[in-house]
Amino acid sequence: MADEECKQEECPPGAPVWMCTFADLMSLLMCFFVLLLSFATMDARKYKQVAGSMKDAFGVQQQDPVEGMQQGNEMISSSFETIPLQVQIKMAKEFGQESADGTVQVDYSPQGLILRVKGTLGFDAGRAKIKKEFHPLLNKIGMMAQKADLIIEVSGHTDNAPLQKGRSSFKTNWGLSAARAVAVVDYWRRTLDLPPQRLAAIGYAYGQPIATNATPEGRAKNRRVEFKIRPGGPQLVGNLAE
Repeated sequence: MADEECKQEECPPGAPVWMCTFADLMSLLMCFFVLLLSFATMDARKYKQVAGSMKDAFGVQQQDPVEGMQQGNEMISSSFETIPLQVQIKMAKEFGQESADGTVQVDYSPQGLILRVKGTLGFDAGRAKIKKEFHPLLNKIGMMAQKADLIIEVSGHTDNAPLQKGRSSFKTNWGLSAARAVAVVDYWRRTLDLPPQRLAAIGYAYGQPIATNATPEGRAKNRRVEFKIRPGGPQLVGNLAE
């Protein structure tokens, strides 16, 4: 009788029992995070602050708008018009003392790095002759630009007070601010032989104030020399980490 009974084949073992519980747990976690994402709201003000910080730190990618669908190799740019990170760090170290005592103010803009120097450090009132105390700072900036292939735009700024007759050889603040910028460029050309295509001199007079001209303190801040520094060519992203 036992010989006539069919022999039952053993089934291969399946997944362990705990796998079902684990799969249910993962599904519930995924649903939980999907619900969190659906309920989340974006703080536009904080997003703009974070985006602005990233822009100031790494510069702005300058690209012309492209009509139509972009190809995969066009969506990622390998170059940005910004000051290399290692140059920014070096400038922070080089001008640390000047920044601490308020002689030099460092600022960042989409157009490049800006160094603001008090006008009294570089020039006497109403004059465009560079003071000897200004030479060490100019040498620092010029040699850094020479090594890092940077372009420097020098601009002179004044307050809105008219020049006093007999105390200045210039008739207006426009001539004074332009002459001071040209004097700096000429100094670099004579001492460091910087290429002329990497230098620019502009006189803004009282056209771009950074403080009010209604107070003596504000007028003192407006009397300044600015150095707008930008790269001589697009900087590769890989070079930023060098």
